[in-house]
Amino acid sequence: MNITGKIQTLRKEKGWSIARLAKETDMPTVSLRVMLSREDPNRYTVKNLKKIADALGVTVSYLTLEEGEYESPAITATQSEELKAVIAAAIDQYFTIKQPQTPPASVPEESAAEDQEEDDILFNEDEPLED
Repeated sequence: MNITGKIQTLRKEKGWSIARLAKETDMPTVSLRVMLSREDPNRYTVKNLKKIADALGVTVSYLTLEEGEYESPAITATQSEELKAVIAAAIDQYFTIKQPQTPPASVPEESAAEDQEEDDILFNEDEPLED
């Protein structure tokens, strides 16, 4: 979609007339109408594109990029390294398994022996099962 098409689409999505867009951009309505009806739909000054983009809540890049083009954000090498460190720390924090604060209670040996005796009383392998 060309610049004019994007402007028209965004304007209509907001429910704005050309006069309303002109008011929001502080441009004369007649001038804006002429710009939007030109034979060359991509002929705008940078100053006017900036005003229109700001009013519509988008960037100039959004208006000027063709469909399928992608403008990757420019970051410095320092920012890139900081971003990698933040991501690595977040991954480490997410996958770190926290150890329980208190160790599990141990069963005293006497209690374990008593439990075994109870099991033996309930089921004696030497005795036949009753029907």
